[in-house]
Amino acid sequence: MSSRTRAALWLTLAFWGSNYILLTLGTLLAGNEHILAIAGVRIFTSALGLGFCYGIHLLLTHPKLSTNKRRLIALALVAPVAAEIFAWAVFFAEAAVDPSINIHLFTWSGAVRTISFWTWFFVAWAGLYMALMYSFDVRDEQQRAAELKEQAHVARLRALHSQINPHFLFNSLNSVSALILDKNTEAAEAMITKLARFLRLGLAVDPTQKIALSLEVELQRTYLEIEQLRYPDLVIDISVPDGLSQVPVPALILQPLVENAVKYGVAGAEPPAKVSIEAHSQDSMLTLEVFDSGMGKAQPSGGGIGLANVRQRLQLLYGEGCSSLTTDRQPDGRYRAQITIPKEQG
Repeated sequence: MSSRTRAALWLTLAFWGSNYILLTLGTLLAGNEHILAIAGVRIFTSALGLGFCYGIHLLLTHPKLSTNKRRLIALALVAPVAAEIFAWAVFFAEAAVDPSINIHLFTWSGAVRTISFWTWFFVAWAGLYMALMYSFDVRDEQQRAAELKEQAHVARLRALHSQINPHFLFNSLNSVSALILDKNTEAAEAMITKLARFLRLGLAVDPTQKIALSLEVELQRTYLEIEQLRYPDLVIDISVPDGLSQVPVPALILQPLVENAVKYGVAGAEPPAKVSIEAHSQDSMLTLEVFDSGMGKAQPSGGGIGLANVRQRLQLLYGEGCSSLTTDRQPDGRYRAQITIPKEQG
């Protein structure tokens, strides 16, 4: 049984239970000597009332009554009919066990008062019922909106993640092709082996999840080892304290920064070129830095697709203002890309 159905059931039981207690208490206080018989009959009429409410419940949940306006119109038509039928049923049922009820003294004014009473009774129940159902509708709508938002969030992360691997794969295959054309089959074979390892590690991670910093650094080391086959004089320097190795970071978040370091700081540079990856923390924040020697022929613009990709992913994962990506030129000429994110427990 769903929570919605349970709530409607408890509401109806409470409504009719309280009605039974109050009417029976009134009869008792009036000193009616047939109180036990009347109380027994009211159990039957209360069960009948529950059946009427169930019928109204089925009516209001019909697919054709999908809007509150339609439900209110249906309720306005059904409630008086249900009230009149129920009022006559109660009258004859109690008259059967209570001789004080004289059918011959029946008046239409009394009938109208009785029917009005039960009409408002059913309307009151239906009003509370609709308010209860509306609260569940609002909750369900909020849940659907949250699920849709989460699906869109995941889709965007996957789309941003997918921009990384094809770009890197394209560059690596071009390098393999160039090595083959140069008849450097040994280097081409080594690059293919390292590329396969990188893809095996990289494609195994979920872009919507975070991975240990040690694995992220291992992925970037593998990438740089591939680039070392193109640039034999490339020096790789990675400095990550042991205490930070298990800190979770977004998968492949450093990849665009390392690619830029190779593109702008290594390609065309006089040897020895160098790419460094460093990590350190302060208070509750983790800082990741990628340096290149700044000696490449190309000049970084600071606003390319790779950096925009990183900024979007950081914003999606950590929210507005909770992370940052900055780039600058160091006094010694090195170019630095710096990511600052909340430090989470690994």
